[in-house]
Amino acid sequence: MPTDPGRYVPVNTSVLLQTLVEAVHEQVEERRATRALIQTPPALDADHVLVGDNDPAIERALRVCGYLARVVEVDLFEPAQAHAPWVVERVTAASAGAEDQAEAVAALCGELARAEPIGKPSPDDPQAMSWQVPGPGGHVRHHVARRAIEEVLRGRETPVEGDPADLKRAWMYGFFVRTCEEALPHEAALPSRDG
Repeated sequence: MPTDPGRYVPVNTSVLLQTLVEAVHEQVEERRATRALIQTPPALDADHVLVGDNDPAIERALRVCGYLARVVEVDLFEPAQAHAPWVVERVTAASAGAEDQAEAVAALCGELARAEPIGKPSPDDPQAMSWQVPGPGGHVRHHVARRAIEEVLRGRETPVEGDPADLKRAWMYGFFVRTCEEALPHEAALPSRDG
């Protein structure tokens, strides 16, 4: 059956992407401003450093942004409410050599964040696990991460060490922590503490 071309409105994908990125970013910033009310898992505070900046507060802020971005995705997009099917298997494998589940999640999320491309990831790149989590996809997440980096670095007097784009790893780490947290069975949920 032929479709009526008059029923569709042409969409500028760059405008749509920008609108989507800003919508997610604004909600993340609202939640970050009231973060004292949010429970965060210990894995978010893991002791390893993903970026070589001399200010750990930047990495911490970006981890929180990535974590909250996944929370916002689940609230905004119905497809994002599905769990990533690969998470339980990967956490189980990581748990084999770990003292506890939070340590296993931290190790796995560090590995995933380091492997994720710093540039805009291709959907067929096996290292781009941002495409393997249900929701708006790796391109949207890349741009939301870049927007968060811009926000966190705003007003900073001294430049960060290295390329600011590398800070995406910290954002991805937080994103993957939340992805793991939501996909684990209730009885194996990550212990939480006040953020």
